[in-house]
Amino acid sequence: SSHCLAQACLLRPPHFSSTRPGDPGPPHLLTMKSLVFASACMLSASSASARVFLHIASEADMRVSTRIAEGHELSARLVQVASTLPEGPTKSLLHSFRICTKCRQFKRWGEGHDGGYLTCQDGLERGKIKAAYSMGVEGHDKWSDDVYEALKVPVNQFDCTVDHPAQKCPDCHFFKACLSAPGGAGGISGKTNWDLEEALKQTGQGNATDRSLLMKMDIEGAEWFVYSANSGAPLKKFKEIIVEFHSIHHESSHPRYLKAMQTILAAGFKVAHVHGNNYAGTYQIGGYKIPDVVEITFVADTPALATCENPKHNVLDTVNNPNSIEIPDSVLP
Repeated sequence: SSHCLAQACLLRPPHFSSTRPGDPGPPHLLTMKSLVFASACMLSASSASARVFLHIASEADMRVSTRIAEGHELSARLVQVASTLPEGPTKSLLHSFRICTKCRQFKRWGEGHDGGYLTCQDGLERGKIKAAYSMGVEGHDKWSDDVYEALKVPVNQFDCTVDHPAQKCPDCHFFKACLSAPGGAGGISGKTNWDLEEALKQTGQGNATDRSLLMKMDIEGAEWFVYSANSGAPLKKFKEIIVEFHSIHHESSHPRYLKAMQTILAAGFKVAHVHGNNYAGTYQIGGYKIPDVVEITFVADTPALATCENPKHNVLDTVNNPNSIEIPDSVLP
């Protein structure tokens, strides 16, 4: 009789196990309160039956816990698989974008949206920088104005696609020329194209001392050719360079992209800031992601972080496209 009573307790739990008044729910689903009731019910029937019930409940609980643990383990394995990417140019390229140094103070120079860049102020004290370069100005270049106002140095503006400077600060100098690699790769056909070394000579900075120049570059994809074919010597004349890199998704070009990043890093620069341009999308592969167009601030001769980090949004960052949301931060190997 005690066995029958215990069975009745299990099959007909009280009303508080129901999700709706008057509905006890499926007989095989017991809430915690139902289990308590069933236990008490069986205890009243016989202590032996109660012990049997508790043993069964304990075994069931262990099976549930085991299933949950197996589920967590499976999820972890799936995440691990999703975050794997074979060794090669793509993985090395993505790794090169990690933040490897800190800037004590950033200022946003340039436009409030597209055309504005976070410029690290560390080492840019007036008198240390002798000239600045704005490569690619199109129809706007407030960055030139901001640099001149802050540092009072000549600002050399380059763009072969426009006929006049965007800004006319008291010491801004416009050159109707574009940048290319030595030999012309990356240049614009039918236009004047100079490599970086020639650009320095044309502006009187061919013999500039190391770390005495500042540069911002947005040249719509030619940057990969400029840096990948650069010897690295002209780059050492710069204390800081800010580059907008384009078309990260072109995987067939990743060997050249990687060579460009390696040249910059070998010249003594470290990545201090990364911001995605939300006019473009996001490139994703092997569990990693990065904006397809990124603005990167490189600084030279600064202490390295113990461990390089994933880029993080800075309070000074703003969307390039004010009519769209900010693009998510990168997740890099």
